[in-house]
Amino acid sequence: MLLYRLLNFVLFPLTMGYVIWKTIKHKQLRYLQQRCGLGLSAIPKNAIWIHCASVGEVNTVLPLVYELHKRHSKQNFLITTNTPTGAEIVLNQQQAWLFHAYLPFDWLFAIKLFIASTQPRACYILETELWPNLFSLVNHAGIPLTIINGRLSAKTLKTYAWIRRVLGKLLQMTNHIYARTEDDRAGFIQLGADAGKVTVIGNLKYAPPVISDSSAKILSRGYVVVASTHHDEEIQIAQNWLALDRGELLVIAPRHPERRDEIIHALKQLTGGIAVRSRHDEITRDTKIYLLDTVGELTNWFENAMFIIMGGSFVPVGGHNLLEPAHFGKVVICGPSMHNFKEEIELMLHNGAAIQISNLDELRGSIQRLLVDADALQKIEANVRTTAAHFSNIIDQYADIVDSVVNT
Repeated sequence: MLLYRLLNFVLFPLTMGYVIWKTIKHKQLRYLQQRCGLGLSAIPKNAIWIHCASVGEVNTVLPLVYELHKRHSKQNFLITTNTPTGAEIVLNQQQAWLFHAYLPFDWLFAIKLFIASTQPRACYILETELWPNLFSLVNHAGIPLTIINGRLSAKTLKTYAWIRRVLGKLLQMTNHIYARTEDDRAGFIQLGADAGKVTVIGNLKYAPPVISDSSAKILSRGYVVVASTHHDEEIQIAQNWLALDRGELLVIAPRHPERRDEIIHALKQLTGGIAVRSRHDEITRDTKIYLLDTVGELTNWFENAMFIIMGGSFVPVGGHNLLEPAHFGKVVICGPSMHNFKEEIELMLHNGAAIQISNLDELRGSIQRLLVDADALQKIEANVRTTAAHFSNIIDQYADIVDSVVNT
């Protein structure tokens, strides 16, 4: 821990420079203030605090937060994130009992200020956000600290020995660790967690997502959603789509909406029939592609989609959560890069509930098949619904865990 704090001190100018750069980039003074543990006066004390790294983790935890609100209607909840996109999803919920703050950078002074200002009732860390100063000071303040949906990568387990020792000490500061799988449990124990304090519950990402109102529900035209795309995927998928010359609409939702200008420029080389959500463009008969460049709306568009193409899987990113559309009974086509969701894709493929292709050259044929072969589409959809039904109680299990701490 001493070596970590020494490095933290030495690197302070660089990390502060990074925070300032992000503040300028996103034009958010709040980002700078809260990353330094300031600007927290609007956050109520005694809230249940849940930390999520970014967009994916926020989407994962929101169904749990809504379930907890049903059980504890007078309880306030605070979600902290590292990123502005994660923040936007929380703020878009527009709930009087749900608050957002940026997690202070792991500087001692910033964490101390945060804890003193917010005085949370309990702290829940989602997945693998292991920050030494954060864990140490939360533990010292007597705030119950729990890891939920815990996961560990092989990379973490193979890191430098001194880092593993630090992480092991952090894990010993937790009240309990609720892991996604037996492999994750074994990893936490290998890293230094007390075996009696690590329990396998399941993957919170298997839970049904939160749904809010969306204009997608009144869109009469058939459409296919390309979800969470990254650089170069939009143009290649659009090329395959336009080559089919279909009457349905292609809805592209980039993982990072701030790339909209780059994406629009690229797509205009293929077609003039582009409409953009953030510009409130009208979808006409001539519209071929609709760019869903907003935050927090994607899952609403899953509901009436014909099927889903999962971005981040045709470039070496590792894919995104294909179980979100699965809860709507939607078939997902994904590419070869799904290593971040290895268990999920294996489960879906084993049950005949998803389609994985080797490269973009195969995409056109897969799209064509699902568009013209209704029987094939419905057969896979039935498998999707059967698979997703097995995870309907995962939210209750995690809510019971929070209750066990909150009610004590």
